[in-house]
This record gives sequence, structure tokens and C-alpha cells, in this order.
Amino acid sequence: MSVLFRTFDRTRAEEILPEMFDILYTNMRRIAPTGGSYEDDRRMWMSYMASVGEEQKVILMYDGAALVGYFQYRIDGDTLLVEEIEIVPDYQRTLLFYYFFRYALRNIPPHVIHVEAYIDKANAGSQRIAEKLGMKIIGENPSGRSWRCRGEAESFRALVPDRPRRGPV
Repeated sequence: MSVLFRTFDRTRAEEILPEMFDILYTNMRRIAPTGGSYEDDRRMWMSYMASVGEEQKVILMYDGAALVGYFQYRIDGDTLLVEEIEIVPDYQRTLLFYYFFRYALRNIPPHVIHVEAYIDKANAGSQRIAEKLGMKIIGENPSGRSWRCRGEAESFRALVPDRPRRGPV
């Protein structure tokens, strides 16, 4: 695995956004399908992505030249708000998440104290990861479909040793 992380370049949105959507769609159709068609979901997501401001950031995950995941977030005061973390199924439960996690934590501004995320109630895998990272349920989103989870950035930083464990993560 030749892992590389890049910041999303908005000038390449027409090229990258469709790849990002395909990763999201592949993952979510198994976990939490919308009931809409691929084209309807794509149109809605592309419209949303076109409307977000500069405060939203995206880190792209590559293996060589292949986009294999992305992390979408924003920082609000002292809180990192995780909007999406999507990884191609073949790269899930590999060292990619470890390398990404280490990279992300080294690049989060030092003033960030909290990490928050909404996790779909049907997504048991993400709930387990959040729990392992020390996140606690503090509420739910307005629709009631997702848990609102929160953790402390320092406990995240303490989880990242300099070298990965052997085997799948």
C-alpha cells in the first residue's frame, strides 16, 4: 500500500466529486439506503457539495493514484466536526485508517479540544469505532436517524503511537 493524503483542490471538483460520491454511495447503500435512485442521490449530494463554503475541508486518501477514501470536516471554535469519513470497502479494516488517523491528528490545530460526529443509528461499525475512540453519545440529530457523539481531542491524540500494530485494524 502506497498511502498518500491530499487536501481537496476545489479547482478539480468536477473530476474528484464524482469519485467521492461513488465511494459514499457504495458504503451507504449497504448501511443506510436513502430509498432514492443513484442519480437522484448523486444530484442531491453534488448540489450540497457545490453549496458548502470554504470552512468545510476534505482530506483525500490515495493508494498510489487511486482515490480510496476521504474525510470531510470543519472546525467550529474548539470543536472538530466530522461530517464524513468514507473508505472503499477493500481498504476498510486495513492500515489505511491508522495512517489516516495519524496524519489527521498531526494536522488538527492545537486549539481543538473536542471532536463531534453524527453516526447513523444503523451503522454499528462506525458506532464501535467511535466508542473505541472514547466518544460518547450526547444526543441525536433532528430527524432522529443519527446519534450525536462527542470525544476529547487529547484522548484521540493519545491513541496514536508512532508505529502501527501488525495486522488489520
